[in-house]
Amino acid sequence: MFTHHAKPKANKENAVPAVKGNFGASTKSGMQKFMDALNGFGLGKEKAYFVENLAILLNSGLTVVDALKTIELELRVKPMKKIVRQIIEEVESGIALWRAMENQNFFSPYALSLIRIGEEAGSLSKNMEYLSAQQEKDRSLRSKVKMAMIYPSIVLTMTVVITLGLAWFVLPKLVGVLLSLNAKLPLVTRIIIAIANFFKDHGIVAVPLFVSALLIIVLICKYTRLRGPAQMFVFKIPGVGTMAKSATIAQFGVILGSLLKAGVPLVESIRSMANVTDTVAYRKFYDRLAAEIEVGQSFGKAFERLKETQKLIPISVQQLIITGERSGKVADMLMRIADIYEKKAEEAAQRLPVILEPILLLFIGGLVGTIAFAIIVPIYSIVGSVGR
Repeated sequence: MFTHHAKPKANKENAVPAVKGNFGASTKSGMQKFMDALNGFGLGKEKAYFVENLAILLNSGLTVVDALKTIELELRVKPMKKIVRQIIEEVESGIALWRAMENQNFFSPYALSLIRIGEEAGSLSKNMEYLSAQQEKDRSLRSKVKMAMIYPSIVLTMTVVITLGLAWFVLPKLVGVLLSLNAKLPLVTRIIIAIANFFKDHGIVAVPLFVSALLIIVLICKYTRLRGPAQMFVFKIPGVGTMAKSATIAQFGVILGSLLKAGVPLVESIRSMANVTDTVAYRKFYDRLAAEIEVGQSFGKAFERLKETQKLIPISVQQLIITGERSGKVADMLMRIADIYEKKAEEAAQRLPVILEPILLLFIGGLVGTIAFAIIVPIYSIVGSVGR
């Protein structure tokens, strides 16, 4: 059924080792992923520039080496310039472009798959166009999500700063006034006094420790086995979960669809997609799906056999893929799915501030109201007793 994605014999022979050894990003430990992230920190725009310009230059008729040298001359960022120089040296020594790029531990398995198949099939410039287009879609979606998160992030940051400022500088001065009243203090007031005294005595140490603890928790949730549960928690947050799931389905469609269009075999395409997927639950699902397809199962049968399918892949998406499989146009159907869910993710990103705004306002209002209640009630009680 997928004969239109089949490769020549020479390609088929190296397809299996490529999956197992060359694109095994998912086998990296948390520390290796962390180090790769550090090495590539701040180079996202440079990587995008490299891919876009390589696609343009190859389509203009330049050889791979000449195109790489032209890009190197235009680069100003030293780390990226060093990466491109190393790629040039390896390509000039006879190493394939995809292998030279893989040796840098900088490019995604998805990009490496497209480039490898492009080199082997003689369609490198076309595959670079696919990669550049997908990269632009990813960047556009991430930009819209970031824009949608600016307002909630500012409000949360200001809330934390104001709360710490009150606890560290304002409340300790009010504590003396409240204690001098010699009145019976409500429980809320006593809690506020305890917090104020804590920040007064230990604030210089406690605040940096608190910030460090938050950073450590984020790193643990990103680079250890807790990553999966943390991601599923995010998927359950109203608004945020809808946006994250839509973006994941869109990524599924565009990556798998573009790999199949570029001529990558189906099983290798699914495994390459698994390696480039950040969400643990989806990565495991893609690995199991690849295993089912490899033993001859159709998409329909594989979806039935995998219990997590219903939770991760919407039924409408399953039906579209099965229909595309039966008609022999699964790649086109996947690209259509990508377009649909990119729009859904963008709409969810636009709605996100509207959903989060009342929640944040309720939180801030509750915080301010609690502090006001804790301070005003004892004063009001004393004033009332003096009046009587």
